[in-house]
Amino acid sequence: MDDSITFLHSSDWQLGMLRRFLGPDGQARWGQGRLDAVARIGAVAERTGAAFVVVTGDVFEHNQVERQTILRACEALKRIAVPVVLLPGNHDALEPGSLWTSSQWQAHAPKHVTVLTDTTPIEILPGVEVVGAPWRSRRPTSDPAAEAYAKLEPAPAGTTRILLVHGQLTSLSGGMSEVPPIDQPALEAAVAANKVQYVGLGDRHSTTRVTDRIWFSGTQEVTTPEETDPGNVLKVTVSQSEIEVEPIRVGAWHMVDHRVELFDEESLDALEDWFAELPDKERTYVRLAGDGSLSLPLLSRLDTMIDVQGEAFASVERWAKFWTVRPAPDAADLDALQLSGPARAAMEELRQALAGGDEGAGAALSLMHRLARDAG
Repeated sequence: MDDSITFLHSSDWQLGMLRRFLGPDGQARWGQGRLDAVARIGAVAERTGAAFVVVTGDVFEHNQVERQTILRACEALKRIAVPVVLLPGNHDALEPGSLWTSSQWQAHAPKHVTVLTDTTPIEILPGVEVVGAPWRSRRPTSDPAAEAYAKLEPAPAGTTRILLVHGQLTSLSGGMSEVPPIDQPALEAAVAANKVQYVGLGDRHSTTRVTDRIWFSGTQEVTTPEETDPGNVLKVTVSQSEIEVEPIRVGAWHMVDHRVELFDEESLDALEDWFAELPDKERTYVRLAGDGSLSLPLLSRLDTMIDVQGEAFASVERWAKFWTVRPAPDAADLDALQLSGPARAAMEELRQALAGGDEGAGAALSLMHRLARDAG
């Protein structure tokens, strides 16, 4: 591939994103982690000899991110030594009040960073053109990619042309149902006609190969447990005749779904062992789905376990949609509390409610058991 060029493709940095399931400490570490992953892209560029970096949309979470987020993003971009091309996406569209026109961005953006504001091809290097379709609003009314390539002629001999677009393809489901998708057959036809030699896509957070020359890079750092392969940057070596695409890991965070059945002490031991074996706890979010029933002492142990692990991990939470662990109190457990007065009366009232089928009463009894045990 003597006429080839190597560059890096990334997308969906969404700097400034907040996650409701992270506490203040976890959120701060996670936000910094997304910036650290951007800086690691710079290290990958140096290691691989990449000539430039492209980011296909949603660099920022929205157009009203804090000033601090913009300034830290600029610092992270400074750690990428080669030219960087940014494409506005649906989160940071070129609409009135866009951060791309803000005084903070204008004053502090590194000089080697280019923001695509229209569909005019730019020569990023001799013989290498980049053309993109920036979003001008969060709700486009037509295919968000077509404008960038519809009028292109085949690339001249000796020129490699790279197309940057953001949005969902007609062949893939995703979170873009409110806007028109990208016409995949038309996009593939543009590649076949040699109008472009590589299409870098953004919006899908999981690294996804569509064809040899059409790829979603995925986000640089995981955002939800549903993502199947996030945390990569793509090393792309492309010419008019050949292409090689290699995902390279830059993410350091993990988001894990874990399903458990809890019925006895052994099942709790197994869950505790599972927590113990997970690496990188401070950079891991765990979402637990659980089923089963536990006695009050074991339910109290489970509550304590989740609280303790939540301090060791970035966050541990019960997945409300799939959490059906039920209390199974017996008379001996409750009598062992040795409550008296109003507390005893409340316990008896909850026992009667539980006997009548009120599962909320069981949860309240479990909490009472835990508080009484801890107080003792």
